[in-house]
Amino acid sequence: MDKFIIGVVIIGITLVIGMFIASTMQDAIRDTSTAGAYVNESATPTDAGITLAANSLNDGTCGTITTVFNATGGMSISSGNYTQSGCTLTNSTSEYPDAWLVSYPYSYSADNAASNASGDLVTSLAGGSAWITILIVVGFATIVLGMLTQGLGKSAELEAKYTY
Repeated sequence: MDKFIIGVVIIGITLVIGMFIASTMQDAIRDTSTAGAYVNESATPTDAGITLAANSLNDGTCGTITTVFNATGGMSISSGNYTQSGCTLTNSTSEYPDAWLVSYPYSYSADNAASNASGDLVTSLAGGSAWITILIVVGFATIVLGMLTQGLGKSAELEAKYTY
């Protein structure tokens, strides 16, 4: 019985370490220098600021805005009317409250076949934890029942030795 418990603990530790290694590999082997450009992204900046779409990419960073146009009139909006802090665009004046068309470069980390495989491994190991839990519960139930039956068997043998 002790070997079973040690085996379950070793398997659990191995799975956790494997998931950690695969997750770390997924992040480490992404293509980190992937670049692109958004052209005429629709945005309606406010005084509080809005977040540009490139921010939602893996490690997404926004480059300096190249052009901004008023979406309704097509007028060019100069950089004095807005401020940019990373991927946050803020309307500095209320002169153009309508939607804007914003163009800017961005960079991000792209997934590749190897990083996708590592991610799939993490997902599958995490999804299999329900079965591992069931097996552990059944194993411990077997251990407890085995201990009870051995104990009750010895007790019955002791009782059989003495006559009342």
